Amino acid sequence: MKKYLILFISLIMLLTLLIVPGLQISADTANIAEPDDDWLHVEGTNIVDKYGNKVWITGANWFGFNCRERMLLDSYHSDIIADIEIVADKGINVVRMPIATDLLYAWSKGEYPPSTDTSYNNPALAGLNSFELFNFMLENFKRVGIKVILDVHSPTTDNQGHNYPLWYNGTITEEVFKSAWVWVANYYKNDDTIIGFDLKNEPHTNTGNVKIKAQSAIWDDSNHPNNWKRVAQETALAILQVHPNALIFVEGVEMYPKDGIWDDETFDTSPWTGNNDYYGNWWGGNLRGVRDYPIDLGKYQSQLVYSPHDYGPLVYEQDWFKGPFTTANDEQAKKILYEQCWRDNWAFIMEEGISPLLLGEWGGLTEGGDKLLEDNKKYLRCIRDYIIENKYKLHHTFWCINIDSADTGGLFTRDEGTPFPGGRDLKWNDNKYDNYLYPTLWKTEDGKFIGLDHKIPLGKNGISIGSLSNHTPGSPTPTPTEKPDPTTSYVTVSPTEGNIIYGDINDDGEVDSLDLTVLKRFIMRKINDINTEAADLDLDGTITSLDVSLLKRFLLRKIPKLPVEL
Repeated sequence: MKKYLILFISLIMLLTLLIVPGLQISADTANIAEPDDDWLHVEGTNIVDKYGNKVWITGANWFGFNCRERMLLDSYHSDIIADIEIVADKGINVVRMPIATDLLYAWSKGEYPPSTDTSYNNPALAGLNSFELFNFMLENFKRVGIKVILDVHSPTTDNQGHNYPLWYNGTITEEVFKSAWVWVANYYKNDDTIIGFDLKNEPHTNTGNVKIKAQSAIWDDSNHPNNWKRVAQETALAILQVHPNALIFVEGVEMYPKDGIWDDETFDTSPWTGNNDYYGNWWGGNLRGVRDYPIDLGKYQSQLVYSPHDYGPLVYEQDWFKGPFTTANDEQAKKILYEQCWRDNWAFIMEEGISPLLLGEWGGLTEGGDKLLEDNKKYLRCIRDYIIENKYKLHHTFWCINIDSADTGGLFTRDEGTPFPGGRDLKWNDNKYDNYLYPTLWKTEDGKFIGLDHKIPLGKNGISIGSLSNHTPGSPTPTPTEKPDPTTSYVTVSPTEGNIIYGDINDDGEVDSLDLTVLKRFIMRKINDINTEAADLDLDGTITSLDVSLLKRFLLRKIPKLPVEL
């Protein structure tokens, strides 16, 4: 009787998914995650896990779903699963993933724009639309112990979309922006692979010296449509009503009036003709407004983290990189950066106990012949050391993993570096990683990387939070699952009696993420040709969402074998 009741419930769930817009692809996303396991929140100036243990988010950015290709762009050059595995092996415990509002909004309406086909490098990606591909990436991040921060990088999927200053643009209105965020929050609220949402990348002003208030992101207590503080607060509250466990990351703006009052419809920032009554900083890096107009999330305040961005002179030669900085030693240079930029723009937030910070973007070129390269490397050493000095209060995601970032370079390179299996023409940039990122990663005293999952270790060189010796949960410490074989992205199994390899849905002799994708597509009636015997993982004679759930749990090492008779 129990078996038929489970089957009946699963069929009802499947029928519900088939008729709800936007939920046609990943039938098991909400069913198989372990809720309330890895969610994080804020206590004072620390981010902590559900047991109150401090964590340190030390990650990197990986862009592509914000671009017209709608994919992680390194799949052009390499085996993207191998890329994900080396990122985990190198100790990056969070990936900040830029995406565009129009793509999220399309998914919410049950529309799935295509991604660029890179199946010549990645056979497992053949035929996947953008939503399927995104979920495939999430599954593989989860498998290797990486968490994700989702970042709306631009209103539209555009490789230069980040240059647009605001979160609305044409058909992407404020209402669409909020609606897309609420949908994605609700959709993934039971899957703690995505631990938080960076609401909007780098709100800033219009280009040129003459700034137009109506075209620029401002921060005050007004109802202006371009008041980022208002929109961020309202969007965060709407998200947290459906997903109270998510961290909310709020970036700053670019300009802020010295008297705190936005009373100029235009203002001139030219060093020659301007009146010098606005503070400037990096796009998204000016959080001075928090003193005058802090974000108020009421009962959800413990989910708020402010998130500035900061770069070196090779991105733009700000005033603080000129004059004394050029001849200063590292300690003097760090003092200059702190006093002229960091302290008053954002460091005061953690120093005064307002909130922890996530430095959402930092990084830069470490090779080449540019005349500012040595100053850029000096900057990188300074911000690296400042991050380390403020461990647990100052979290960070390095820009970037991609090979495609022209003004910063990436952790992947074609120049001098170490080749890795599956990388094809990509190499790992040892110089950039060893000297700047590695020292800022969360590690144990004996050098093991610490992930943010309580059960799944971070790559082959790391551990889970649950296996930390100082882990003090309110219930018994979770036992870490067996670490997956780092040399492969699939599980090796032997045929059972009758030569059936349960889980090998596509008959290629392996049980891997591709089988999970094929099974999902079969459930959604997108394909018909699968090995139905190998897909019947609960031995009930039918193929349902329960079989999808069992296969996913097996790939994540949460159950030891297949099939599982319920």
